[in-house]
Amino acid sequence: MSKIRQLSDEVCNKIAAGEVVERPASIVKELVENSLDAGARKITVTIEDGGRRSISVADDGEGMDADDALLCLDAHSTSKIASEADIFDIASFGFRGEAIPSIAAVTRLTIRTRRRETPEGVEVFIAGGKALSEKPAGCPPGTEVTARDLFFNVPARKGFLRTVATEERHIVEILSNIALAHPDVAFILKADGRILLSTPSAPSILPRISEFFGREYAGALLPFSRTERGITVNGFIARRGFTRNSRAEQRIFVNARPVESAPVYRSIKEACGPMLERGRFQPALIYLTMPPGTVDVNVHPTKREVRFRNEFDVIAAVRTAVSAALRTNDAVIPVTSEGMNDPAETSARLFPDFAPDIQARDTPRELADNTHPSDDAPVPASGIVTSVDSLLESARVGYRVLGPMLHAPFGTPQSPQNTNGSAPQPEDAELPIPPEQPQNPPENEPHPDFRLVAEDAPATDFGGTGLRLLGVLENSYIVAAIPGGLVLIDQHAAHERVLFERILNGIDGTLSQKLLMPITIELSPADMAYVARNLHEFENIGFEIEPFGRNTIKLNSIPAAIKQENVGGFFHDMLARIGEFGAGQRLATDTLARAACKAAVKAHDRLSLQEAAALIEQMSHCALPYSCPHGRPTMLNISLSEIERRFGRK
Repeated sequence: MSKIRQLSDEVCNKIAAGEVVERPASIVKELVENSLDAGARKITVTIEDGGRRSISVADDGEGMDADDALLCLDAHSTSKIASEADIFDIASFGFRGEAIPSIAAVTRLTIRTRRRETPEGVEVFIAGGKALSEKPAGCPPGTEVTARDLFFNVPARKGFLRTVATEERHIVEILSNIALAHPDVAFILKADGRILLSTPSAPSILPRISEFFGREYAGALLPFSRTERGITVNGFIARRGFTRNSRAEQRIFVNARPVESAPVYRSIKEACGPMLERGRFQPALIYLTMPPGTVDVNVHPTKREVRFRNEFDVIAAVRTAVSAALRTNDAVIPVTSEGMNDPAETSARLFPDFAPDIQARDTPRELADNTHPSDDAPVPASGIVTSVDSLLESARVGYRVLGPMLHAPFGTPQSPQNTNGSAPQPEDAELPIPPEQPQNPPENEPHPDFRLVAEDAPATDFGGTGLRLLGVLENSYIVAAIPGGLVLIDQHAAHERVLFERILNGIDGTLSQKLLMPITIELSPADMAYVARNLHEFENIGFEIEPFGRNTIKLNSIPAAIKQENVGGFFHDMLARIGEFGAGQRLATDTLARAACKAAVKAHDRLSLQEAAALIEQMSHCALPYSCPHGRPTMLNISLSEIERRFGRK
């Protein structure tokens, strides 16, 4: 006797219902999304007993005729798609044709609907998946779906429902997320005669944010908008210091669909940087708009998760938009418009990712000709700043002149000396400090480790943000006052970030060094094909590569931070990591970060106030000044409220 049997439609429907209908909020989500697909501009949700007893969703959409009202009860009946090709280009919220049959399988369902052009509507009643009646009905244009007695025929599932308050909370959360994606639609939620949510339509999302989360929350949000790589990213990110202890308030919308996406969560975290306290999350509203064919919503039965065809592009776009908003609107270190690069232009290099193209961008010869028009050898990695004495000189890359000289109450510390013992002289007007030689402090006056600026000293105008340099603590931490608190800057980590970005941006030719004797490397056929398709991306991290026969390449230039004798092993290791982990991994940036670390000013190296000011000036030109290349924070922000709390004033 055969052990395999055909399951009945009733059992199949209940299995499908178990995937789609988790709790009352699942029904609300599916029915509201159907209303949006029908073009509704006003949606009213009414629940009783947390949705256990009754859930009703009424809309003013296009409605259905009698035939469609009956057909929608059949599994996999839908108006959203018609062929297999449509699955890969979904623009609607629903498309499987499972929601209504699944809800009908575990509730007593009533559908009242009418099209605008017909004089009367239709009412259909179905219980436990079995249609019981269908009759004409008088009703307004649109559709009203009422689901009563949830899980009446599946008592085991009913026992898993939570308290009324918990189920109501989930429904409010679901409807709020949908409302945040559709400001042009009015929503009303009633629970046992109480109005839990009522929000009219509006031309923008701002009134709805204030209504849902309060004025303090809305006031802490920074707006951003950017289009990059065919992806439009709009939304808001909370200012630094305004955090929550969970990720629940980081809301993501893809083509107006609320979703969960681990890559987007990760990109938000990386954009916020290491200044974010561990276990804390900055609230965010991220709206992604992209062609429907580039996102797969057919991953989870509830369509809660999505996958992106070009995941790296999405990560880079979100990360760039969020980091730019924090950098320009919530700056501790000021932004200087003269020198800072657009984060969109450098995001692929400043962040630990490697973005291979599908097609090769240039022929090898054209790439070599266009990238290295001169035979002048660039400055090698050893030419990076290696001591405190040359810190000021490292700022001379076209930056603007700083403000007035800073004065300490104990006298100005000695200026840096050249190797021959003489004070450095300015070469041109680009020096970041005035050229005057400061006076040495009296010999009997000790230099304290913590040097404070006198009250009557003129404050340096760091971009007009109110940052005022106070001194240097323990020859390691720069102390500055900002509006509303203090900031401590780790001089070593800060200088690492400055040098790292200078390397990546190729300033002074430190990104790549041309080889007198090119190096040849043999590759496997797969690696050879990969390298040939991505010559431009390897160029971005300092390699000038030329095909040199079958499965062999010739390196004409290599990153300046890599020793020539190690380049073969490094290149093979890099390709192996790409093959094992994928292209979105940290590659040559690790080596460049180590070079910056070795070259940077160390802790306990003595900095004068002028040198500290020059370092802050250089940080103002960084796209990502708040972390070193290794991910450590470059500064700590201590708010005035925290100081008052520690002193017992609050």
